[in-house]
Amino acid sequence: MKAAPSSSPGVTRRLYGLLVPYRRTVALGLALLVGSVAAELYPPLVWIKVVDQGLPARDFTYIAWQLALLVGVFGLQQLLSAWRGLLLERAGQQLTLDLRLAVYRKLQGQSAAYFEAQRTGDLIARVTGDVDGLQDVLVRGTDAVLANALRLIGVAAIFIALQPLLGVLVILPMLAVGLMLSRYAKTVRPAYRAARTRLGDLSALITDRLAGIRVVQGFAREGAELRRVEALGRELYDVQVRAVALRNRAFPLARFVANFGNVIMLGGGVLFILAGHFTLGGLLAYRGYGRYFYGPIDDLVNIGDLLQRAEASGRRVFEVLDAPVSVTERPGAQPLPKPVGGEVRFEAVTFGYDPARPVLEDVTLTIPAGERVAILGESGAGKSTLLSLVTRGYDPLSGRVLIDGVDVRDVTLESLRTCAITMPQDTFLFHDTVLENVRYARPEATSEEVEDALRAAHALDFVRALPQGLKTVVGERGVRLSGGQRQRLAIARTLLARPAVLLLDEPTSAVDAESEALVVAALDDLMRGRTALIVTHRLSLARGADRVIVIEGGRVVEDGPPAILRTRNGAYAALERAAQQLDGTLPDASPDRTTLSAVSARESLPR
Repeated sequence: MKAAPSSSPGVTRRLYGLLVPYRRTVALGLALLVGSVAAELYPPLVWIKVVDQGLPARDFTYIAWQLALLVGVFGLQQLLSAWRGLLLERAGQQLTLDLRLAVYRKLQGQSAAYFEAQRTGDLIARVTGDVDGLQDVLVRGTDAVLANALRLIGVAAIFIALQPLLGVLVILPMLAVGLMLSRYAKTVRPAYRAARTRLGDLSALITDRLAGIRVVQGFAREGAELRRVEALGRELYDVQVRAVALRNRAFPLARFVANFGNVIMLGGGVLFILAGHFTLGGLLAYRGYGRYFYGPIDDLVNIGDLLQRAEASGRRVFEVLDAPVSVTERPGAQPLPKPVGGEVRFEAVTFGYDPARPVLEDVTLTIPAGERVAILGESGAGKSTLLSLVTRGYDPLSGRVLIDGVDVRDVTLESLRTCAITMPQDTFLFHDTVLENVRYARPEATSEEVEDALRAAHALDFVRALPQGLKTVVGERGVRLSGGQRQRLAIARTLLARPAVLLLDEPTSAVDAESEALVVAALDDLMRGRTALIVTHRLSLARGADRVIVIEGGRVVEDGPPAILRTRNGAYAALERAAQQLDGTLPDASPDRTTLSAVSARESLPR
């Protein structure tokens, strides 16, 4: 996925903008943080009270009260910290959930073209790992940054109040450290960005190869794939090591400069005491505050790394959220009027993935309700694309697609895709039970309705023979079933949805000869009484259609009942003759270019 790079400040600003819906929780957390840090900074002041006041006066009651107060402050500080931690953890988990849902919702709304250009593994990495990384910085990281900032400001103010000149001398090294950290952040940012990209690449590769593990093993390519994963893993390793090297060059110097402040504190404090401008209790308090002043250096190192990783993750998440959606509902879109008859009409439809190279050109067709239409043509002619336009997998560049006379762009996507259902060439089953896979089309369906659908799909007998019947888990993508069994389950699922329009893309392509008769019989039951558009290479399905449409070069070159087209010696007749030599399978490309070129670009028979 590529997007125009945005500036780091812009990404960071948007990251913290994600906290706006939780502003009340954040405000309460900040209040608790201020109270907690204030309580945390009180104890060193006790040194002044005890050493400079209590001990010289030998006032042990005063000292006891100060110690008792110290215990109370410790308890209060822990109570506020625990409350703040619980509050922020809840906010962080809610933010993660909301952001993950927002990213997933955006992905669900994308068109087919978007997913064709992406890698599944990389998208998974963005929805999971990148979103989780943002929680760490937006909640825990922000809390740590603010806590350390409050400590630094508070301690600096106390230093100045106790001994102004010494305070200025102690603070100066920290300003130099701040400049070093800022420079480090700019240097390391590209390395962390590259690391997140490499991690996405690695996740995508592993997801893809595990999904195709049978192919990998079938061609004995395990070694080659392991080397590919190792190569990407090595690239990720190199980028991460480079980031660590940058850190290890920057931070030892930063720590040295920060710790040099301790030397200034001790040496300067002694000189000021000898000059009568400071007290022993004040120096001990200074020393106690030193850990709050110089200690945060290590925290800032880790937080700086966290911020850089989050900036890289945020950029990847925002690329998903900012990606344009090519297929959206128009304002005021209404559900498709019921009852849906199922007439499908294409009016001068032109479409191309690249507008300069149309896949379909000026296609005009009317398919009456209840008609079965077989769509034939060579590979790449635009047959499957024609089906996708009906359910708005894509929108045409020009022209209109209508169902029952209503432009599909004027109806809600849910109502459109409920009445017109696509059965893709690659049958997909979820890693779930037979029951849930079939009931996916209509979750409220009863077990009896599921069995009725399975019976109509000629699938009930084999389902009952499975080890756990309807409760049998079919495996990822239905891997535990044969191609014919998967197809019949998909037919049952579609039957349960009760669509008015069926869009069948090579419905028998993945079926063996033994199962084909059962699948064809199930398809016949499925299509009865429904409008059906069937992309197929099977002569039997074409002959059984009410009408055949042949597409050549993105245009309809022949259109009519198969029995009549057979007598015309045109494109369909040529395909039939070739199919008889190919055991009933229509050729993928036209066998007779001379014949096809002589056919009118728009030959429609009177009905």
